[in-house]
Amino acid sequence: MSWQGPSGRQFLRRHCTTAVVAALMLPSVTAWTHHGVTGEYDTSTPIVISGTVTHGVFAPPHPVLSVRVDASELPEGLNVDRPDIITGPLTIRVDDAGEVRAIELPPLRAFHELGRKLRGGDHVTLIALRNCLPPHELRSSWIQLPDGHIVSQTGDKARRTHGCQ
Repeated sequence: MSWQGPSGRQFLRRHCTTAVVAALMLPSVTAWTHHGVTGEYDTSTPIVISGTVTHGVFAPPHPVLSVRVDASELPEGLNVDRPDIITGPLTIRVDDAGEVRAIELPPLRAFHELGRKLRGGDHVTLIALRNCLPPHELRSSWIQLPDGHIVSQTGDKARRTHGCQ
């Protein structure tokens, strides 16, 4: 019985080409999903994270700041004028007190440059949105630095929703 089809060389060429194309596309798909484009960030319960910086990574694809939460109530005089990220009351999560929380920051120069301005032990306040989708990471585009300066960004690619379904 003879087998009809491409020769071994043609078979390998076709499947290797397919594998290479798929491998080249994978990083762009991963980056697309990684950067919060597929997330749904809840604006109805913006979370105040106020505490001490324990660690920061300011390398691509985006900065991540780790903060030991010390506030169990809203910081006095907190004024956040960001109607794009706040559609409900500012929230302090009691379970956060004393815990270290990782907060993703936008992949923009202003947030990458925080690596030169922040040090472990600095006190910061962030307004974070929780992703409604697993793994429910926190993302912030508003941070108040130890000197009172605010770094804020509007109009990122992350989808926002009023309440998680």
